[in-house]
Amino acid sequence: MKGARVHGCRGAGVLGAGVLVLLVLLVPVSSLAQDEVRDRIVTAVRTAMAPALPFPNSDEDGMLPANGSTEALWMVRPLQPGDRSIEVIANPLNEVNQLRAARAMAQIENNVQAAQRRAELQYERAVSEAKRTGKSQDVDGVTLSDEGVAGAKIDAESHVTIAVAANETSFKFEVDSSIEPALSTQVTIPGAVAVITTPSNTFRDRDTNIERYAEAQTFVFLGRVAAPEVQKRADNHFEVFATATAPALVIRLRGNEALIADLLRKTTWNSLLELMR
Repeated sequence: MKGARVHGCRGAGVLGAGVLVLLVLLVPVSSLAQDEVRDRIVTAVRTAMAPALPFPNSDEDGMLPANGSTEALWMVRPLQPGDRSIEVIANPLNEVNQLRAARAMAQIENNVQAAQRRAELQYERAVSEAKRTGKSQDVDGVTLSDEGVAGAKIDAESHVTIAVAANETSFKFEVDSSIEPALSTQVTIPGAVAVITTPSNTFRDRDTNIERYAEAQTFVFLGRVAAPEVQKRADNHFEVFATATAPALVIRLRGNEALIADLLRKTTWNSLLELMR
C-alpha cells in the first residue's frame, strides 16, 4: 500500500465547522437571551432580599454553613447559573434549631409508637377472628403517614424557598391547602399588583384521606401582570392564575411563616419595581 492516500480528510474539517455553525444557528438566540435575563432577575431578587437575609452561605450541598457558624439561625445556598429559586435553610449547627428538631422527632416517635400499638391490637383481633371464622383478615401496618404532620411541619419550618418566575405570558401555580389563597390584609407593598397569601394549615388528602400539612405561602406579583385570580379546582386544591406581558415578575415564598414575614418587610421592593419599568 505504498503511496496510498486517505481521501476526504481535508474536507472533514470544513464539514465539521459547517455542522458546528448549523448547531449554533439552531439554538434560538432569544432563548439564550431570556436565560441570561432570568439569571439577572434572580440575582436582583437575591440582592433586594439581602437586608432580610444577613446569614452565611451554605456549602454547595446546602448541608452546613460554609463558615461553620453556630450562631446564625439560617444559611443561604449560593446561587448557581440557571437557578430559578433561592433556598434559605435552617442552620443544623444552631442550638435553637437542634432543640426544635429534637422536639419534632420526639413527637414523631410517639406517633409511630401509637400506630404500632394500634397495629398490634388489630393483628391480635384479626388472628382471633380468623380462628373463629376460618377467614383471613386484613391488617394495617405502620407507614410513613403514621408520623402525622409533625415531620412535614418541621420540614416546612426549617426552610424558605423563594421561587422566581419572570416574563411569562401567564403565570399558574397549584396550591394544596384547606384555606383558600387570598389577597393579603396584613402586607402592603407599594407598586405591587397583588400580594396573595395562605397560612400554614392541615388538610385531608383528597386521594388517600391522610392528614397533610400545608406550608405557608405568599405570592408577590410585580410589573405588567393582570390582577391574579384564585379558583378552586378540587377539595383542598386551588389554582392561582394571572396573564402578563414583559416585564413581569412573580415571587413565590414557601416555608417558615416568621421568616417569610421578615422577607416581606425588609426586602427593598423599589429596586425590583425599577426592573419592571
